[in-house]
Amino acid sequence: MRPQSIVQFERLFLASIAVSVINFILGYGAAVAALQRDPNMQQLGLGGGFATAIFAVGTGIYLLLWFLIARKAVNIAKWVLVALVALSVVSLLNSLSASFALNVTTVLGLLTYALEVAAVVYLFRGDAVAWLKGSEPIDPTTFE
Repeated sequence: MRPQSIVQFERLFLASIAVSVINFILGYGAAVAALQRDPNMQQLGLGGGFATAIFAVGTGIYLLLWFLIARKAVNIAKWVLVALVALSVVSLLNSLSASFALNVTTVLGLLTYALEVAAVVYLFRGDAVAWLKGSEPIDPTTFE
């Protein structure tokens, strides 16, 4: 049986992916318009299909990491996810320093980041650490 921290990680992480999918759908038109305005992308002929492919690959990688962590207890996948989330947070901080419009897609993007960070925090609880290392899980009520 999986530890409670892993179950919580799974719920939060899958919720972050669901919010990300909703955000992509809502922001698709604006993303394609931005690609079409960029002269470099015009030269390459990249448009809506490119945006969809990049999103699908990114989501696929996140789903693979979820599966490896939550279902197969692969510890290295945890660290790959931690690195990706850390890079995302750094990227978020850089984009917050620039001017941006506060709209639905911005709020959903911030919610996605918050859910990802909250999910990753659960991977560092004692029962999750033990489970990912292949040890007997520690009962979280032991320390209460």
